[in-house]
Amino acid sequence: MKRIYSIFTVIIATVLFAGCNLDPDVAPVPTYDGEANTTIAELLAMHEIGASDSYIHIPEDADDIIISGIVTTSDKHGNCYKYINIEDETGAIQIKINSSTLYNKYRLGQRVFVKCNGLDLGDYRKLPQLGMWANDKIEPIPSGKAYLYIFCDGPTQPVIPSVTMTSIPNADAIPFTNYNRLVKLEGATFVEGGIATYCDPYTATSHDIKMADGTTITMRTSNYADFYNEKLPTGTGTIYGILTRYNNYVQIVIRDLDDVQGFVNPAQSVDVFTVDYANAFNQGWLKVTNGSEWTAIANTNFSGFMMSANLQTDSWIISPKIDLSTTSDNLLSFSHRAINAGSNTMKCYYTTNYTGDVTTTNWVEVPISNFSGDFLDVNFNIPETAFSNQFRIAFRYSGNGSTWVVNNIKITGTESFTISK
Repeated sequence: MKRIYSIFTVIIATVLFAGCNLDPDVAPVPTYDGEANTTIAELLAMHEIGASDSYIHIPEDADDIIISGIVTTSDKHGNCYKYINIEDETGAIQIKINSSTLYNKYRLGQRVFVKCNGLDLGDYRKLPQLGMWANDKIEPIPSGKAYLYIFCDGPTQPVIPSVTMTSIPNADAIPFTNYNRLVKLEGATFVEGGIATYCDPYTATSHDIKMADGTTITMRTSNYADFYNEKLPTGTGTIYGILTRYNNYVQIVIRDLDDVQGFVNPAQSVDVFTVDYANAFNQGWLKVTNGSEWTAIANTNFSGFMMSANLQTDSWIISPKIDLSTTSDNLLSFSHRAINAGSNTMKCYYTTNYTGDVTTTNWVEVPISNFSGDFLDVNFNIPETAFSNQFRIAFRYSGNGSTWVVNNIKITGTESFTISK
C-alpha cells in the first residue's frame, strides 16, 4: 500500500507541475510549410479585365499556383464584409470568404499563403477578386472550405501603406496592381464634412473626397459599419483605406475611424467677445468710479458706454475675463467719439493679471491716435503674449468737461482644431 501511495503521489505531482507550466494565453504561431511561387501581379495578369464581369478558372490538377501576402483589411468594425485583402511588393487582391469575424483568424498584418488551384480569378465592375464564380459573379469561398486554400504563417507585422496619393487620376490611368492596396490620401477634404454622416442607416453610401489639386475620389461605406452614424469631419487631413474601383469610378474603403486622421479645420474668423450693453454691469463689467460714472446705453438708436464728466473724474470700466487661449490672430476693435477731449483724457488698456485694484494691475495701453467729434474706428492686433483666459480690456476717463462714447466693442479671432479621427 505504501508503494502504491508513493506512485500515486508522484503522478499527482507530475500532473500539477506540468499544469503550472502551461500558458493558456499564448497562442501557437501559425506556420505554413510551402512557399509562394507566383507574385500577386503575376496572378492578376492571368485574367484580362474586360467591359463586363468575367473570370478564369484555375484548375485543381494544374501546377500549383501559390501566392503570399500581408492582410491589410479587418472586418472588426463591419465595413469590410466577407473578404480579406492581401498584398505583396507587386500588387494586391481581394479574397472573398463566406464568413464574418474574419479578423479573428486573418488578423491585420498576418501573412497568408493562398493556394489558388480550384479557385476563380475574376472582377466585379473591374475590381479584381479571388473566389468562386457563380450567379455571374465571384462569390465567396464557403467558410468550411477556406482552410483548403488559405494558410496563415508567422506573427502579425505592422501594416504600412505602400502607395501615397495626393491626386486622383482617371481610373484607367491607375496601375491595376494598385487596386485593392492599402493607400494613404494626403491633403484630403470631405465635401460634406460637418454635414453628413459616414453612411445612411439603411443602405451603403458614397461620399466624395476632394484632394488639394481639386481631383476627387469616392469613399464607399457600408451601413453595417459600426461608425455609420458618425459625422464626417471638416477640414483637411489624411485618410487611409483600400483603393477600389467601380467601373470608371475610383473609390476608397476605410476599415474604421482610425483611418481618418489629423483633420484640421481651416482657420475661420469667430467672435471671441461681444458686449450686451443692456446687461453689461450685471454680466461682469466692473466700474471703478472716482467722480462721474460710466453709464451703459441700449436703445433702438444707440448702444454703448458713455462718460460725460461735469467734475474732475478718474473712472474706469473693466471687462469680464475674456478667454483668448483657444484662438489666434485676435483683434480688438471698437468705435469711439470724443467731444472736447484728447488722448490725455481718454485711454484704452488691456491686462492679463487684473488684481482687483486698478493701481496695482499691470496695464498695457492700446494706442488711440484720433480724437474728434465724429465716430472713429480703432483696430488693435492683440500681441500673442497676451493670449490667455485672463485677458481683460478697460476704458479710462481722466479729466472733466468732456464726453466720451465707446461702442461696437468686439474681439475677433481665428480658430482651428485637429481631430485624431
